[in-house]
Amino acid sequence: MPKFTKRLADWTLSDSTSPWFHFVKHFSWSDTPFGAIDTWSLELRRSTAKIMNSPDPRILLFGDQRAIIYNEAFAAVVGRHHPQCLGAPLADVQVDIIFEILWNMSLTAYDGRGARRTRQELLLERSGSMEQTFWNIFLSPLPGSDGYCDSVVGEFTDVTDLVVQDQRRSQGLDILDSVSKVECLPELWSQFLGALEKNAPDISYAMIYTAFDHSSFVRSEGLPTPDITPHDDTLQSATSYFVKQYQLAGSLSLPESVLEPIIDLSIAGSSRAPGLANAFREALETKEITILSDAALPNELSVRIADSGTVRCASILPIANLDGKPLAVVVLGLDPRRPFNEHMSRFVHCIHEAVCKQAILITLPQDQQQFQRKYEETTMALSTELRLSILKAKKKEEKFLRIAKSAPLGMFLYSPKERTIQVNDAYLKITGTTKEDLDKTAGLELPWLQTVSEEYMDVAIKEWQHLMTEKTPSAIEYKIHLDEHGEVYLIHGWLVDISDRLAKDTLLAQRLEDALETKTATEHFLDMVSHEMRNPLSAIFQCSDEILDTIQTHKNQPGMPSMTTAQLKSLEDAAHTIALCAQHQNGIFSDILTVSKLDSQLLTIMPEKIRPVDIVQRALKMYGQEAKRSDIITSIDVQDTYTKHISEFVMADPNRLLQIIINLLTNAINHTRSCRERSIVISLGASTTEPNNASDQIVFMPPTPRRSSSPLTPSTEQDQFSAAFLDSCSGQDVYLHIAVQDTGCGLSESEMRLLFKRFSQPKTYGQYSGSGLGLFLSKELIELQAGRIGVTSTEGLGTTFSFYIKCRKPTEEPASVPMATPRSPRIKSHRPRMSRTEAFNDRDLEFTRQPSPVRGLHVLVVEDNPLNQRLVAKQLRNQGCTVHTADHGLEALEFLSKTSITSSSTSGIKLDIVLLDIEMPVMDGLSCIRKIRDLEQEGFYLRRVPVIAVTANARDEQMREALEAGMDAVVTKPFRIPELLVRMSEVVSGQHFA
Repeated sequence: MPKFTKRLADWTLSDSTSPWFHFVKHFSWSDTPFGAIDTWSLELRRSTAKIMNSPDPRILLFGDQRAIIYNEAFAAVVGRHHPQCLGAPLADVQVDIIFEILWNMSLTAYDGRGARRTRQELLLERSGSMEQTFWNIFLSPLPGSDGYCDSVVGEFTDVTDLVVQDQRRSQGLDILDSVSKVECLPELWSQFLGALEKNAPDISYAMIYTAFDHSSFVRSEGLPTPDITPHDDTLQSATSYFVKQYQLAGSLSLPESVLEPIIDLSIAGSSRAPGLANAFREALETKEITILSDAALPNELSVRIADSGTVRCASILPIANLDGKPLAVVVLGLDPRRPFNEHMSRFVHCIHEAVCKQAILITLPQDQQQFQRKYEETTMALSTELRLSILKAKKKEEKFLRIAKSAPLGMFLYSPKERTIQVNDAYLKITGTTKEDLDKTAGLELPWLQTVSEEYMDVAIKEWQHLMTEKTPSAIEYKIHLDEHGEVYLIHGWLVDISDRLAKDTLLAQRLEDALETKTATEHFLDMVSHEMRNPLSAIFQCSDEILDTIQTHKNQPGMPSMTTAQLKSLEDAAHTIALCAQHQNGIFSDILTVSKLDSQLLTIMPEKIRPVDIVQRALKMYGQEAKRSDIITSIDVQDTYTKHISEFVMADPNRLLQIIINLLTNAINHTRSCRERSIVISLGASTTEPNNASDQIVFMPPTPRRSSSPLTPSTEQDQFSAAFLDSCSGQDVYLHIAVQDTGCGLSESEMRLLFKRFSQPKTYGQYSGSGLGLFLSKELIELQAGRIGVTSTEGLGTTFSFYIKCRKPTEEPASVPMATPRSPRIKSHRPRMSRTEAFNDRDLEFTRQPSPVRGLHVLVVEDNPLNQRLVAKQLRNQGCTVHTADHGLEALEFLSKTSITSSSTSGIKLDIVLLDIEMPVMDGLSCIRKIRDLEQEGFYLRRVPVIAVTANARDEQMREALEAGMDAVVTKPFRIPELLVRMSEVVSGQHFA
């Protein structure tokens, strides 16, 4: 928006040099009911400022005395009463119709109601004579400080032109209607005078003189022999006739004493009205209307008419037949209260035209009359249509001129001769010029170039030359007008001030850059925190596993140093406690990172082809031991709707779905472990339509209001999710239903109100109850997948959490390939599957007691952290692996060059698989794997080198980057050795592609 500078609007405080403001400011207000200006109230100053600043006539009646104050435009209305009435009470100046009207209307206005009069006639003194005017008057009450009316403002709008035009239009139609039906000349004169008497406010009087008789027709002296051949021109002919005498056929609004019965035009004749005779002679010879006014008006035509005054202007209208023979002369005395101007002249010509045409029609033969009548009707219709078209065009032109004047765009009209024709105010403001400046440069070549900056001068000149030579619109938005010869005659253009837009574009670009930097910084922070926390957690898990394995080995192997059962039990409990603490810490850490991703809009949905039953079974396996220790019975209920609508696979994000189920499952375990009846049932169902609140008495929570997305993300999470589905397959939509029902303590109404809120818990538990983020995150993750979650609970009987997410049926057999979201690149189908390892619990310990699936493998562990490197190597050796180590990627490449898989190697060091960290000095893991795959392409290695990325970089984008770089699989920290062993076995055997 453009900035505007405030201007002083109170004339009492202004230093304006205007003569009017100087006059009213120094007027003796102290001698009036208003009092001195410096004593005026704020309301009075505002009211007077309103009328003084108006360009139209405005008046203010103040106080009980209705004291008068008006603006400069109203002073012209008051006329000779100014300045005597300024400041005076209204009752003291009732000597004029204006103040009488104001007094009557103010009675209503002071009663608190508006008063209106339309088309009120006022006789005003203008240019030394009285003139008839018409006004729309509106008086509106103004409240004082107490709310009661203490003043009235009057608004006067001059509608004289509009009223007079309407009257003349009506007069013209009445005259035309009256004369168009007559069939003889005497009837024509009678009907014409009757129409004037009925409706002719512009005509003060009228007289009609007709040719005395046809035998008196003679040729005018000095004129050529008449040509009696008919001519096309109905009003002009080569023959000119002179009639010596005219007799009075009728009159209007004139007494008989002033009427001359016969006008003799002969030179030898004598007439009592020589001035009128001379006027007749001039009109008949020129065959055109003669206007007589002021000194040229004969005394016999300067007649005083009651209610209108002495006529000062008259018109002489000659009437002739088709051959030019004079038939009559019409004399019209014009109303002295209306000025003779262009509009009055046009009106008189219209009257003359109507009478002449009908007189010609009457004097024509019968067949020509019919033809002429049709011709006149057609001409009249076309003329009416033309007038309407011109009127509409003028109104449109006026409207567009008003629009152009107030438009915020700079608009201009140039001629090809480099002359500025017209510009609007915005053009002057934008270019910083004035109309006077434009006038001064009118004689210069291309004067408008004076407003163009020097750096754009060449461009402007080039575009101008293009306009003049090519005659087509220019790219800088000039509009070209061509005349009938195809030449440029007008150039119409727009000038737009784009300074604000450029500033906004610069600000937007800066903010976008800041947003990108913030996003990068946020991702870097999350990566750093994730990396620094996942590494020690991984070590804690592995240490606890080693303690438990050692205890198990001590139990199973005879001959070991004896330890009491209590000691073994104590060590085992300590190891379980370490694992439980680490698992709890990892859960809270994961929740916090997820919340951070949500807040930063970095969380994405990665649909894959999955079996929902497998996800539920995995969650139960992960937390089965914890439920078993609390004597909680867990089960899965696969409903008929599930088998009906989901044959086996759906497209969904397995990790987000697992995270939701784990949160609800651990919540159910915490609610149930202290109850008498302890059971948890996870139900699976499906539908092809979105569920509603009526389903199973579950009340779904309203979705969380989303803040507006940044320019870097899709408009809404649901849009992002839907786009991901559309990109994955064209299968049918299906809604997956999952409910977690427990027999726990249940929730009260007050506790249910705390559900799904950040960092809030309906109940607290003694041991690691959680961060209060689980249910909140579950709701957010469900809504990210176009679903909703609901709950039903009875205190003391249990709780059921039910949710649904939108999935899609895959159209092909499962390929287990991660699907790209709108914010991620497509991953080609030949890439191996990405694995995101979740935190493990006691069920993983059972793996260590089974024969190792990787016993005998030769493994290279590439890890820069000495502690992690030592722990992983030790655990793998305990599983029967031969382990080699390297501190960074360069050492790994050097070691690979010495193994049996290298074509040039002679040492024959055996190697089956590489465990490769990503964040390392000297050479990082991604650079290393790319080099390995390049060497494979070059034939440096005899076979493909199996490589698993073991990293704390757990973001989806980072894992995709690792797979695209050439990793066969990804295991994220923290991990347990049993999970790592399974992945190693899959990669070595090639099953990781399944």
